Amino acid sequence: MLRQPKYQVVYRLAVGIWLTLSIVSVLLAAVSWVRLSHTMAGGRRWSAVGPQVDEILKTMLDSETGVRGFIITDNTNFLDPYNAAQTNFGIQFDRLADITAGNTNMLEAVLNLRAQSEALADFNRQAIDARNHGFHDAEMMIASGKGKQAMDQIRMQVSELDKIYYQQVLNTREKVDMQLSLAIMTSLIAGAIGVAAGILASWFAHRTIKNQERERELIEAKLQAERSSREKSTFLANMSHEIRTPMNAILGFSELLQNEVREPRLRQYLQSIRSSATSLLQLINDILDMSKIEAGVMDLRPEPTDKREICDFIRTLFSEPAMKKGIKLECRVAEDLPRALLIDRVRLRQVLVNLVGNAVKFTDRGRIDVRVSFQKQSSTSRITLLIEVADTGVGIPNDKLETIFKPFVQAGAHREKEIQGTGLGLSIVKRLIEMMGGAVSVASTPGQGSVFSLSLPDVPISARLPASARVATDHEVDFNKLRPSNLLVVDDNEANRQYVAGIFQKTHHRLVFCSNGEEAVAKARETAPDIILMDIRMPGMDGRQALTEIRKIPGMELVPAIAVTGSANNDNYFSDYIRKPFSMRELFEALAEFLPRNARSNPPAQEAAPVAAELPAGPIPPELLKQLQQLLVERWPGLCNSMAINEIKTFARQLDILAEQWHYKALRAYAGKLLHDAETYAVNDLEKHLGEFSALVEQFAQDKEKSITDERGRSAMPPPDMAGSGDATQN
Repeated sequence: MLRQPKYQVVYRLAVGIWLTLSIVSVLLAAVSWVRLSHTMAGGRRWSAVGPQVDEILKTMLDSETGVRGFIITDNTNFLDPYNAAQTNFGIQFDRLADITAGNTNMLEAVLNLRAQSEALADFNRQAIDARNHGFHDAEMMIASGKGKQAMDQIRMQVSELDKIYYQQVLNTREKVDMQLSLAIMTSLIAGAIGVAAGILASWFAHRTIKNQERERELIEAKLQAERSSREKSTFLANMSHEIRTPMNAILGFSELLQNEVREPRLRQYLQSIRSSATSLLQLINDILDMSKIEAGVMDLRPEPTDKREICDFIRTLFSEPAMKKGIKLECRVAEDLPRALLIDRVRLRQVLVNLVGNAVKFTDRGRIDVRVSFQKQSSTSRITLLIEVADTGVGIPNDKLETIFKPFVQAGAHREKEIQGTGLGLSIVKRLIEMMGGAVSVASTPGQGSVFSLSLPDVPISARLPASARVATDHEVDFNKLRPSNLLVVDDNEANRQYVAGIFQKTHHRLVFCSNGEEAVAKARETAPDIILMDIRMPGMDGRQALTEIRKIPGMELVPAIAVTGSANNDNYFSDYIRKPFSMRELFEALAEFLPRNARSNPPAQEAAPVAAELPAGPIPPELLKQLQQLLVERWPGLCNSMAINEIKTFARQLDILAEQWHYKALRAYAGKLLHDAETYAVNDLEKHLGEFSALVEQFAQDKEKSITDERGRSAMPPPDMAGSGDATQN
């Protein structure tokens, strides 16, 4: 996965800053324009103060002039301005008070003007009343000068109000100018940011396009490299297979020549050929495994595996080389380790062969310890498998601890020994362990030794037995071959229970019968059975519900449970299924998956007898003998040298096909034994039985010669009927 380019981070940061500045500048411009609008609206409102004051002053002057005309002429028409003033006086002052409400000084001046205007209006009313009584009284009031004083006060208050008004207008104008400048400036800033953002966006868009093109080129290059790697791995895999065939011939014929050549110098040459060919074959095997892993064609095949068998395998394989170097080899397994784990046994063996093989190679004194233990997990059906391979060898330098797991990398601590290797072993170990979901680590001290630690989490505990621990099925069904066990049989049908009871009537197994799920749970708690045969469809608590409750009983979490049912629905709820109606053999084969063989039923150890002694009489077809002799020369020497399990399986199947084709039971028996040894990884038996192939073919050839000799002898004898006729006549 490509990392995110730095320019994209910068681009996002710049866009964020631009958006923030743009929003802030737009908001400031909007606020400035709104405030300017409010200020201008206030200015327009204040501009109405002057005309309103002038109108009030004019009304007061007209009112006073009309009163004076009425006093002089006693003509009531002169009182029209006065009457109009009395009507409009309050309205005009209320409007002026609303306009000036926002300015305390101006409002106070307006209120003073109103009070003085009301005083003048009151004086005029008194003068009018006095004139109605006579001219002299009115003349005396006018002569008092109170009206003139009131009018002068009004003019002075109007002048004061004008000063406040003009100052307010001036302040408003300055405020408008300032806010207008601010609004223009913020608008220009917002526009500038927008233009800059556009330029920046264009620049980043250009950069983005260029970088996307570069990323596309990198991706295409990566895909091409992966494609080339796959093609390389496929090529290596094909070439490795092609090289193995002539290598087997080189190894085989060099071994045959060693038996023929007697001159020491030539025997040394042959030994060098075999040693070099063996090293080359190991290199081919390592490259083949690595190419399979890299090409993604390496498959894991989990199967029930006993780790104790793996320890036996390690001892068998490395005890002799360790003994020759004076090294003590030990393999210890935790006593409480579950017997069978579901894991790829072949690949785990391959990992341990690499690790222990390196330990033997790089250890000249001391010991090698292989320790197998485990950690419990929250799930009772899974564990974390822990394996350590510790040696007292040359050790690994600290600066090489990480690189040794890379292909073709070696530690460089012991060059003369590393020359013998490929540098792929530890890389294969790491890849295989990671494929299994685990991890590998190493701790080492130069000169003191190394410890390789494997951790494989979530390894399932298998209820099924390892293949080597199972009872091989034959024509005879004998339940006593299985270890004596307690069986819980649950079935609501009485006839079915009687049938199972009849099967086990003369066996050493103990059976407990139940007719329903509730009873099965109770009996399971009391008897702790070794295995359960459970019907599924039962009234009340069915088989699945009963098994769920049984699994909750301490110690019964992993007890094997075989469903005995007529249903076609085979899920993974039970350990195995037997379909009704079932035979004794089907039941035996199902139980043999979970119950180990009975030690007392094993026949006495007579395996040392050669295979040829077991052969039935009968001549071998000449064409079959010819093909076997050809296999003896071409295939068999390479198999004996490499002990490659898969190739031996192929060889055994080829022999079985020949036996089937020529109807030769003796060969079929040998092929079956060889295939069984290979599939169960019985290394000692496999090596012994494979080594007997030469003697077997020789025995076939001798039997053929003997049958030809016997045939010739019989052809020289008189016919049987003639001899019989003679005897009859004499009688």
